[in-house]
Amino acid sequence: MAKKETSKVKTDILNEALKIMEKGELVELMYEQGDLKIQLKKAGAARTITTNVPQYMPAAPVAAPAETKKPVDDPKTGIIKSPMVGTFYKASTPDSPPFVKIGDMIEPGKTVCIIEAMKIMNEIKSEIKGTVKEIVVENAQAVEFNQPLIIVEKN
Repeated sequence: MAKKETSKVKTDILNEALKIMEKGELVELMYEQGDLKIQLKKAGAARTITTNVPQYMPAAPVAAPAETKKPVDDPKTGIIKSPMVGTFYKASTPDSPPFVKIGDMIEPGKTVCIIEAMKIMNEIKSEIKGTVKEIVVENAQAVEFNQPLIIVEKN
């Protein structure tokens, strides 16, 4: 019986892409093989690589009041959006204080939340300097790719 080639991820391709990303020559890669989709993105100065496999995650109703309240071109407001599908957490553990609260000042590079995706905890860092105006999602809520998480009033 012949083995299906699509059942095995071609790690040599992914490793080569990661090497190119580290050199700064590549900022985003989408790899698809059968039902598997892997998205690699290099985030700003943090140089974070995230994976996104949306077809395996449950879809959640998207409550995005931030998009309806604020115009997209408002230069005084920034929106930190989810870079992946997963579960939003305000703190690293249930007993820990939240990474940010309404009224907190944040700087680029500050961890603002965690998104759990495929049992991997991904720290989400701010790329905006400002004051946390609103946290749009609830703790332990499922989030979609590009869903608004935190509204920031830029300073």
